Amino acid sequence: MGHGIGAVKGAGLPQFATAFAEQGYAAVVFDYLHWGQSDGEPRGDLVVSRELQDFKDVIAWVRLQPERFDNQRIVAWGSSFGGMHVTALMAQDHDLRAGIAQCPCVDGTASSLMLPLVYSLRLGLTAMADAIGSLFGAKPIYVNLTGDDTPGAPLSLMRGPEAVSGFKNIEPIDGTTLSNAITARSVLQVLAIRPVRHIHKSTKPYLLVLPTWDHQASLTAAERAVQEAPLGEALRVEGGHFDLYPNAPAYQRNLAGQLQFLKRVFSSE
Repeated sequence: MGHGIGAVKGAGLPQFATAFAEQGYAAVVFDYLHWGQSDGEPRGDLVVSRELQDFKDVIAWVRLQPERFDNQRIVAWGSSFGGMHVTALMAQDHDLRAGIAQCPCVDGTASSLMLPLVYSLRLGLTAMADAIGSLFGAKPIYVNLTGDDTPGAPLSLMRGPEAVSGFKNIEPIDGTTLSNAITARSVLQVLAIRPVRHIHKSTKPYLLVLPTWDHQASLTAAERAVQEAPLGEALRVEGGHFDLYPNAPAYQRNLAGQLQFLKRVFSSE
């Protein structure tokens, strides 16, 4: 189970993992390198290929323990930006049994285009300055993960009151700090990654949980993933991007739909 951009495993994932475990499913949650309880410097740095490798490493670790896990029935699960990695995995790893992505970001380009042009240019220039500086050993430049969309507000990756309140709502329950900072160079990583283009190669059931509105990730791209995945299906839940998490309005409906999906997948064997 992998989280979204800038989030840590203790922030909203334990509740899902516990609910799955109560139904007899082993749930493995992890932090990406540079985040949470994992190692890596600089902190708060996103490299998409490295995060995808983290996912693959955890899956490989599970497969090496057949006495502990049923390694023929692995489901990849991702939230928000974690849906980017699950979408890539579904196209690449045909030994997975299924995949689940909630409020998924599956196309970085499409999601980036949701930001106003002038704002995107400011964010992009800051990202380039940070990336160039990193080549010469300069300290990282950080921007906010979430922030207000009012004039003069600090640069942030996710904007608006929904993002600010939603991010606060997933406060970690394991004592881990949830930082509202990310290296500016990370923005460049988001722009070019588009795993939705390859989802037609997937061969296993793939559930995408889609809120009725989403100001952070492109719903159009997520709908495309549903249509182009050979065994793709959508669970549409009333609410926004952050409403699918614990202590939010759509959590119970979201969780129930995911459990129903898992029951269908494994009852068909």
